[in-house]
Amino acid sequence: MTDKLKISTHLGYFGAGGDRYNTAGYQTAVPARERILLAGKMQGLGGVELNYPALVTEETIEPTKATLAEAGLVVSSVSMNVWGAGKWGLGSLTHPDAAIRADAIALMQRGMQVAKAVGSSMVSFWPGQDGFDYPFQVDYRDQVDWFVEGLREVANSDPSMRICLEYKPKEPRTHSLLDTAARTLWLIGKVNCDNVGVLLDVGHALFAYENVAQSAALLQREGLLYLLHFNDNYGEWDWDMIPGTLRFWEMLELIFWLRETGYDGWNSIDISMPRGDPFTGGQLAVRNIERLYRLTAKLDRDTILANLRKVEQTTNLTLLSDTVFSALGV
Repeated sequence: MTDKLKISTHLGYFGAGGDRYNTAGYQTAVPARERILLAGKMQGLGGVELNYPALVTEETIEPTKATLAEAGLVVSSVSMNVWGAGKWGLGSLTHPDAAIRADAIALMQRGMQVAKAVGSSMVSFWPGQDGFDYPFQVDYRDQVDWFVEGLREVANSDPSMRICLEYKPKEPRTHSLLDTAARTLWLIGKVNCDNVGVLLDVGHALFAYENVAQSAALLQREGLLYLLHFNDNYGEWDWDMIPGTLRFWEMLELIFWLRETGYDGWNSIDISMPRGDPFTGGQLAVRNIERLYRLTAKLDRDTILANLRKVEQTTNLTLLSDTVFSALGV
């Protein structure tokens, strides 16, 4: 691991871990202050993601800063929660009621100022409720127009703050407005603000049947990869599992291309631990990310790139296999 490797974590997996089958959850939720202090005990972790207004508000800025200092952590980003309440059920920036769209804009603008107050220059926006479920349910043209206009207003209210758009193919809606890297890039082009980029969630990309390394390389090509969320899944659902425990080779390729394209942003953990110890799970996630970065540093970069130009995957896969298994003495 190099000194430049920045690893952070969100704090949601210290919650109760409820789902639609057990809304009360499987764990005892840890209070916000204790979540930050626990994260501070994870070796290799340098930052945390906060959630506005769930984990930090205007009223808790100073105590949050004091807890962060006690834990030895900084705020990597603050996520804007415009999805976790009933009022957002038909969307945030795309809600058919103009008053609720205005509420979403105002919440995001307040959240940006809170993020700045706790020392972050970046917020993330997952439009989880913006989409549709049935045919003939929404006017697709209006949704795009409302989203673009609303996000442009938010972005222009403070150009010094970077806004990361987090895409996901579905859930909780059957179809999300921001469903793929491609559509997200297209919408960012329509917004046309220099401070709007992308949060690439590994699990969401896998869920969308994307090659995560390809998505990362293309986003980096456009200068729009602002933040990474690391997790893992089997590809058919967003399970938010510990990174590196399932899709090992894809994760290795992703980090190879993050190195190759010069990504220097936060590598943030976004996992769920409803049936396991959250601290242990978070620590393993940190270690897996560190080890994958160290492993890619041992790869023969020049040979790999030369083989790519010849579309020679067999030689590259042999090189990868020999590097990994020889380290294990196999």
